[in-house]
Amino acid sequence: MRLFSLSLSVACLFATAASAEQVWVSMDQVKPYTFKQEVDQIVIGNPGIADITVRDKSRVLLFGKSPGLTNMFLFDADGNEIENLIVRVRATNSDLLTLQRGGQRYTYNCTSVCEQTLIIGDSQEAFGAVSTQVQQKYQQAAGASAPSE
Repeated sequence: MRLFSLSLSVACLFATAASAEQVWVSMDQVKPYTFKQEVDQIVIGNPGIADITVRDKSRVLLFGKSPGLTNMFLFDADGNEIENLIVRVRATNSDLLTLQRGGQRYTYNCTSVCEQTLIIGDSQEAFGAVSTQVQQKYQQAAGASAPSE
């Protein structure tokens, strides 16, 4: 009886997720989204997977941060739930090449030439090296654009 009850609960969970509207976003890209009615409050389940920029009460820009699944709860001005959207973030595009070397994974963006890129799940060595280089580049750009006194 307990197993049946657990199975029924799991089936209801999947049925709820299946009935909720799903929005697909590509990683590292922004997608405009318009709500069916005005929204007062938005809660993102896991902002490490997807996040938003609010344009107005009925429009947002969804940003895919890392591959995965999360949800977005929408509430009206009275605090009533309007909708629970499922947000699915997929890998960037078909120009990605994934190299598996033993237990280590490396990802390359091959749009014009193959260059190593950052994808969640790549080897720590590769991810750390590229991440450090990207951070250094941003720091240089921020320093170069700072106004001189």
